[in-house]
Amino acid sequence: MSDQVAPRKGRPNRSRILRALGPAGWDALEPVILAALATETPLLLIGPHGSGKTMLLNRLAEALGLSHRHYNASILSFDDLVGFPVPKDGGVVYLQTPATVWEAESVLIDEISRCRPEVQNKLFPLVHERVVQGMPLPKLRHRWAAMNPPASLDGAEDGKTPEYAGTEPLDVALADRFAFIVHAPSLSELSIADQRVVLRASSWRPEEVRPELLGILERAREAISDVEKDEGYVAAEYAILIASQMEAAGHPLSTRRAVQLARNVAAVRAVSLAASGEDDTEGDFLTALRSSLPDAAWGRRIPYPKLVGAHRSAWGAAGLAEGAPRRRLLNAKNPLARMAIAMDGTLPAHEAAGAFVDAYSSLPLTERLVTAAVVMPALSRMRDLPAAALEPVATDWAAVAGGRIENVEIGPGTAWKRKILSSDLPRINTKTEKGRSISAVAMTLLGRGQTFEMAALEAAWDRAVEFLRPPGRAAA
Repeated sequence: MSDQVAPRKGRPNRSRILRALGPAGWDALEPVILAALATETPLLLIGPHGSGKTMLLNRLAEALGLSHRHYNASILSFDDLVGFPVPKDGGVVYLQTPATVWEAESVLIDEISRCRPEVQNKLFPLVHERVVQGMPLPKLRHRWAAMNPPASLDGAEDGKTPEYAGTEPLDVALADRFAFIVHAPSLSELSIADQRVVLRASSWRPEEVRPELLGILERAREAISDVEKDEGYVAAEYAILIASQMEAAGHPLSTRRAVQLARNVAAVRAVSLAASGEDDTEGDFLTALRSSLPDAAWGRRIPYPKLVGAHRSAWGAAGLAEGAPRRRLLNAKNPLARMAIAMDGTLPAHEAAGAFVDAYSSLPLTERLVTAAVVMPALSRMRDLPAAALEPVATDWAAVAGGRIENVEIGPGTAWKRKILSSDLPRINTKTEKGRSISAVAMTLLGRGQTFEMAALEAAWDRAVEFLRPPGRAAA
């Protein structure tokens, strides 16, 4: 097996989009390719001739219903991209053809490593900024490229990788513009079962693949912002540690690449959750890492064992090992559970404050006010949390505890208030802390005209106590 391809650990990826498009044995790469589609960031496939790189990318464009352009970089001239320039009204316009790039929604630059240097330089802004000749391409969403493996700059030969005449290491700066760099497997790297699938004639219909593909991408795009919010700190910490490990191993990361790695982690995590609904945090981090380093494009492929070693070192140092506080925080989906972890003293103070505020702010208003009453006594005694963690809770509880409501208006559309005032509030035992707090929250909500049910406030109190007042953490 190639040192660049390894089976994905943990859960299998349930979606089989790539198989439906034709390629078999690419399942481990599917989260990465879908992440590139969801984020609309540049994607580079590197693999031997005949491995299906071009077929896959062209079929993806067809499945997505895109206006697509496929250019062979080995014979590409810049006029092929922009059209023939002609003077007009004292300026220059380009005569467009069906092959020019102006109306394209996706572009595949095939054989990019065989491109002439003067043309390759002009591809920088197209790949990175969606710009040609200083003019933006507003319709262009996807930029893809494919190439054969270049000769190793280290001079190491494994006796298996063929050498391709005319294939040069990609310019380092251009390779760095591709967000995802994926190794396409050869036939020998596939399982026997997948080889049989590949060698059998098959057909595919883009309209059959399109609904599932678009659905996964839509769910992934919706999930990315939440993943970045919940796991962004951890992804950044992981990228910093990976950069240190890679530099020590002789494969330094640019600042752009370290930033891209953190973004790629979030994108792969979002796609995996959207595609399968199951959570394999460490597997997603490693998958993102494997496809985020461009060294193979310029002839310095990173051996897979070295990559895994860097991952494991960073994973442990980032506090993501099983049972570590950051790992527990990452896996805790309930906001109250995240607040409890932030308060248990196992995280750095600034990180705990950020996690606490994010979790508290995500609660609905009614539950937030009740939770403030539960947590405020313990929170006020904690001396190591920054004031930023205390302020939102204190503000909410001050509004509840200090409020005085003389009159509650009841009119059309507010009959729900009558039930609370006449039957729900009188039955509350205000001699208990729970009763006093819930009554104060209820009156605050009544004064604001915020609909609620008393039973919901009581349930919110019980949940908050369960998470935030475990044995040994009593109220003041």
